[in-house]
Amino acid sequence: MINKITLQSVIGKYYLNGLVESVKWTTENNTLEIDFQSPNKDMIGCIKHTNFPLEDSEIAVYDTSKLNKLLGITSGEVVLELEKQQSIYTKLIISDLNYTLNFSLTDLLMIQEIGEVTDPSNYEIQGKLESEEITAIIRAHNALESDNVIVKIDKNLDNEDVLVMSFGDVSNHTNKIDYQIPNSTLDNVSYGTKIPFNSALIKNILNNNKDAESALLKINSQGLMKLEFTGEDWESFYYIVRKADV
Repeated sequence: MINKITLQSVIGKYYLNGLVESVKWTTENNTLEIDFQSPNKDMIGCIKHTNFPLEDSEIAVYDTSKLNKLLGITSGEVVLELEKQQSIYTKLIISDLNYTLNFSLTDLLMIQEIGEVTDPSNYEIQGKLESEEITAIIRAHNALESDNVIVKIDKNLDNEDVLVMSFGDVSNHTNKIDYQIPNSTLDNVSYGTKIPFNSALIKNILNNNKDAESALLKINSQGLMKLEFTGEDWESFYYIVRKADV
């Protein structure tokens, strides 16, 4: 059995409020692994849960929106079972004390192949994200309508290099919010460095990983961001490609 809220949280970490619908769930020795990517391929990620009560299998979840709606009517602990015809898994059965739900699975060939990311040997910019920093970043995005955030190296009042996220459009005549990320490490990256990212995507990822016990922001100066999260029995990571210059 698994708690409904825990299952919803696992799904939310790849679904990202409707961004990713179709994925493959791979379960082995009660460890679930789901690889996923955004439709325009500017983000690739993975969620792993090490205490997942499902038999060893590979199943294709094509319509996560519908799965979420079905799961929404359950409560408390749920039991997960699979039904197959010959060697093909055809249904995910979800049961609580009152409901038995049958969710149709699709052919694995219907799931898009996930791209590969070569993890850089060095991330020049790193910052530990506590709950306070995560909340601050989400609030900064929500306060503006722009999807732009510039990650930049700036100077603080002591003339020291600091990591700043600058939210808002690049025009000088628009509203902006600068947020300095504390506890950041800058390695061989110079003052004035500016790298643009999609702030809506970052906010979406942070929102769905707020239950993490630890979170880490890493940025390679060539324009790749990595967000890493760890919970009690799960971990997730997301690679985000920089936006074109804005």
